[in-house]
Amino acid sequence: MADFHQISNAERYEEAKKQFKERSERINPCVKERDLSLKCLDEFYYARRKCQPFFDNYNNCRKFWNFVTKERRKEGIKPYIPPPEEREQLKTEYLPRFKA
Repeated sequence: MADFHQISNAERYEEAKKQFKERSERINPCVKERDLSLKCLDEFYYARRKCQPFFDNYNNCRKFWNFVTKERRKEGIKPYIPPPEEREQLKTEYLPRFKA
């Protein structure tokens, strides 16, 4: 008889969490900025004024990647939202054309 490794609920939870994080990063290029904004809110007991720089950074990130998505759509480049491994290179390409 073969030994079967029983997967605990904790292992399932960790695996699901990892998959969710990877999916979030693929879909949302600003996931890091979002997480920093939420962390700031937690640290300062939801005093939004103290976290405004984080919100501004997140909003600028969203504006930039929306711009990139629109440009790629116009140019017929798919996927419209580039995968995480291409994003650093694309920042150097699109940042000079982006006006916040």
